[in-house]
Amino acid sequence: MAEQNFPDNVIYELDNLDVLRGMNDETIDLIATDPPFNTKRNRSSSAGHYVDKWKWGDTGILPDQWKWNEVHPIWLEQIKDENEALHDVITAAAQAHTDDLAAFLCFLSVRLLECRRVLKPTGSIYLHCDHAANGYIRMAMDAIFGHKNFQNEIIWKFGLGGSSKRQWSRKHQSIFFYSKTAGNHYFDKPTEPATSQRMKGQQKGMLDVWDIPSINNMSKERRGSPDQKPLALYERIILASSRPGDLVLDPFAGCATTIVAARNHHRRWVGIDRRTDARQHVVFRLAGMTKEDADKISSRPSLREWLDSQLALYDAHYRTDPPERTDHGGTAAPDLPPVYPARDKSIFTHREMEEILVERFGLQCWGCSFEAPDSRYLELDHVTPKSDGGSDHLDNRALLCRPCNGEKSNKKTLSALRSVNRKAGHLKIKEHPIHLPSAAAWCRQTLAQKMAERAIAR
Repeated sequence: MAEQNFPDNVIYELDNLDVLRGMNDETIDLIATDPPFNTKRNRSSSAGHYVDKWKWGDTGILPDQWKWNEVHPIWLEQIKDENEALHDVITAAAQAHTDDLAAFLCFLSVRLLECRRVLKPTGSIYLHCDHAANGYIRMAMDAIFGHKNFQNEIIWKFGLGGSSKRQWSRKHQSIFFYSKTAGNHYFDKPTEPATSQRMKGQQKGMLDVWDIPSINNMSKERRGSPDQKPLALYERIILASSRPGDLVLDPFAGCATTIVAARNHHRRWVGIDRRTDARQHVVFRLAGMTKEDADKISSRPSLREWLDSQLALYDAHYRTDPPERTDHGGTAAPDLPPVYPARDKSIFTHREMEEILVERFGLQCWGCSFEAPDSRYLELDHVTPKSDGGSDHLDNRALLCRPCNGEKSNKKTLSALRSVNRKAGHLKIKEHPIHLPSAAAWCRQTLAQKMAERAIAR
């Protein structure tokens, strides 16, 4: 396992994908998190927007909802090379449900891939979700963590909430429990007092249905968020799947419930939340303040200094930059597509793109690994066809020999072409064909650098 390259008891106030990608491999003992549910509700302006790198400009997207757009096919082709099962789950979600749900799965899955990477072999993850997407999330987690590492679907029964005249009233949510490896995860099942008269006074083993009241508006725990979960819920998770001194991560820290539960039971913790007031939520929860007291302190001119002093009191840290990898490892998922629209014209000419790709990747056909004697035997084509939403930009370009270009035409992706060549015995592999995600990442970096140079020149 790699050395931990970030401090204990730290709150990161930025997008969790950047932080997760910066963490060394196998440094976390337990992940307990409550991500957005794709409910399409506008929670509040402070909730922030998870506008990933596949989006650009002012999307108008409200918190907790996602939209599909034309650059997603590029990301899907990259993820298909690394995890074809996950690609199929996302595609199925688009076909069986909506493109928007598929976009949400993209958002969540790229983060779960990194979560799995940073977990220790003995580690586990508990992911909270509701009916909006739980079936698709379960399939995505099977593809990422492996179906054999699925341990439980825990039902949190809370009882409160509205009623319906047209369907059974929803009074529960699901928590998916996966281990990093089969049979090697730490688990110490707690007991709870029996509730039946027949077993009164005895203890019973913990079941997978947890009857824990939700937080009503009168509760002292309430911090204003409609999605806040009860502390008892996450204390149960932490006690069962971590030891004192273990490191607990919540990449969607929100109201800091996981952080407080971890600290209460002598665990180290890492919280990530992209809200600009994430540090305040953590400090107020650690201090046990009521919402009214927290609101008063929030208006102080010296709030920043007070927060710093409180973090020091709890031996905690605050960061606005992601950690830097020291284990020389790669990320678990490919970079997401660029911030420019796929419909924009490429800044490179046809000839320039050919020269850039030949200089970087050599005179090799990306479809069959044929070594060409010179560039006249290679033709510039698209990784994802334009008919499927592929762009003309450098990161969606490949060099193909004439037979491969003819076979691919404008209907197949480059991955599909490789599959055809492999079955037909036309894939001439020296060691490995060009790795498409790595090639696309290099091309994006080259393109971004060139765009920056031109912006400075103006």
